[in-house]
Amino acid sequence: MRKSGGFTLIELVVVLVLIGLLLAFSPLALDAVVAERELEKETSRYGTTIELLSHQAMLDRTNYAIHIDTENHKWAVQVPEEVVEQGGDVDEEPRRILALDLEADLEDLDWHQLPDEMSLEYYEGSRRIEEGRYRILLTPTGTIDPHTIIFESNRVSSLDERDRMRTVKVNFPGFVSYALGREIEDFKKSNAEIGR
Repeated sequence: MRKSGGFTLIELVVVLVLIGLLLAFSPLALDAVVAERELEKETSRYGTTIELLSHQAMLDRTNYAIHIDTENHKWAVQVPEEVVEQGGDVDEEPRRILALDLEADLEDLDWHQLPDEMSLEYYEGSRRIEEGRYRILLTPTGTIDPHTIIFESNRVSSLDERDRMRTVKVNFPGFVSYALGREIEDFKKSNAEIGR
């Protein structure tokens, strides 16, 4: 029996399937998946922090603050400190209360730095706020300055805008909504996003 020097059709199909699988899981595809996961994680972290601090401010009956640094792409939580408040009467016992130090050195805060190649933008309404540091106050009544934060991943340039960006919108009195892409205008949570 003679052996031929060529490949069978089945062998060629198997090789093509293997090449296709390798291309599907190429580093570019993996980078895109990782970039999207990082965006989801950062979006969720910020939104959940806002919701928790809003509730905590009401429970503690004092102000909390979020500081946004749009130039260095980081944000931090400022919690109130316990201080002694002297009563008006001499005989009155001083009491300990929680108060937010509005003159605190911001460098002492525990800043959360976004991953490399990720940036954030800060909006009040539909107006983008220039680069700098900003304080967002969460009050004992549960109110918060309405704002929008857009997280963008520049890790994979081939992703379209909707895949590269996530929006966190905070409305009065501290309701947090999420959206894919850049959504500056008002939007409501979809059924899939409720309870996120």
